[in-house]
Amino acid sequence: MSEQQHNLSHELLKIVDENTGELTGETLSRGEVISTKRWCRSTNIFVMNTKGEILCHQRSLNKERHPGWWMTHFGGHVSGEETFDDNAIKELQEEIGLSVAAEELLPWRTSRKTDARLWVRDYITIFDGDISELALQESEIQRVKWFTAEEIYAQLDREDLDEAEGWKAGTHNFEHDYHCMRAVLTAAMHMGIFSDAFHHMKNWHPVQR
Repeated sequence: MSEQQHNLSHELLKIVDENTGELTGETLSRGEVISTKRWCRSTNIFVMNTKGEILCHQRSLNKERHPGWWMTHFGGHVSGEETFDDNAIKELQEEIGLSVAAEELLPWRTSRKTDARLWVRDYITIFDGDISELALQESEIQRVKWFTAEEIYAQLDREDLDEAEGWKAGTHNFEHDYHCMRAVLTAAMHMGIFSDAFHHMKNWHPVQR
């Protein structure tokens, strides 16, 4: 076991109720959570630009699970005394060197993932900077790239992908997730949460497959 894997195994996670997602008051190491199949919390952060593209990342080729797979979001387990917001801010900083404030994160869903035994909070944040200047966490991320929704759909529809070319798109179902995110962004702009700099997002057309 590597030092990083050892540290992850001993990371402390707060246990939540399977049915409500509420904290139970119990704290276990990540290793214990996995071995006893307990429920805990995590975050997923979708980084988008004002063109409506999604910043996707390729997992490190050294990862034990799904090395080289592409993902549409960042995030991780909520540990210790962290809140969902704390964790989302930390994960973006650690994984790609992107600094965001809490008010720049738009939480749009909290959902139950039965297969992973997780209660997950999804966020959107907007970034129009130069991705070549991001500081990638080498142990986690191979590279990052902007993708349109149509390009992601095209990858998901491919039948020639092998184990080394997989995609993990969306938290539940990418097509549903993407349209939900667009609806939430439109509502956020209508309420003045985002400035006029993002007004052209309202002109996005529904994606057709």
